[in-house]
Amino acid sequence: MSIPLNRPLLFKYFEQSEKLLLAEYARSKLQQASQNLGSNRELFCNSFLSRVLPHSLKISKGEIWDGKGNKTGQLDTIIVRDDTPSLSFGDANTYLAEGVFAVIEVKSNLTRQKLQEAIETLKPVSTLSIYKEGLSILSRPPDTILDRPLRCIFAYEGASWELLLDEIQKQSAWDLIDLICVLDKGALIRNGLFFRWEENVKFGVSKGKAVALGMLYFFLATFLTDFIARTVSVRPYFEPFENWSEKGGWLTATTSESEDPKTG
Repeated sequence: MSIPLNRPLLFKYFEQSEKLLLAEYARSKLQQASQNLGSNRELFCNSFLSRVLPHSLKISKGEIWDGKGNKTGQLDTIIVRDDTPSLSFGDANTYLAEGVFAVIEVKSNLTRQKLQEAIETLKPVSTLSIYKEGLSILSRPPDTILDRPLRCIFAYEGASWELLLDEIQKQSAWDLIDLICVLDKGALIRNGLFFRWEENVKFGVSKGKAVALGMLYFFLATFLTDFIARTVSVRPYFEPFENWSEKGGWLTATTSESEDPKTG
């Protein structure tokens, strides 16, 4: 006779939340248009996130730029601070990298092909340069600090973990992905992202109900407190300051003692 597992306190909550998301996803597949399915999958995921994230973080879409000129292209789900600097280009904004907390690639069915697409999307995210001098890190345990955007893939269903790991190996994408959450399977977690296994282990896999949403929430909650407390600097986006001038340099003015209004 097997002994029942001593489940974590929040296990039931995320187990039931997973059932709700999967039910909404299953119902959405009654529609014929693939565009509708894509919009719905993002809506369901973002709706869950918007309910559990603090109000100081918001879910958006758009590009991310860094201070060295790197640009990610359009991203469908990014989590940013509500006070993060942004540039308006109409419907889709561009956000400066220092204010971006996480990037989540949402897929309906994470097949090998869809994983390839997600990896291609995350590649430019992994090259973003974050201006460290502008980050005010509090005295927190190292395991709760992440000085770059969290990179996640979220799916409702997907291929086997063996196939997904094989594709990551083929793409040499070990360093591009932090977390893969597949609702009907579990979660794949990068070694060194809070959890640490043997040095030669790239990812740990946890299978079962509630795992995908539970681990996604855990990592968002673990790193967000430090992220929210940071001071964001936009300095690298404006340097060199002297080159704002039409011909470069500064036009400076000096005041001689005889011209000083205080001396007459």
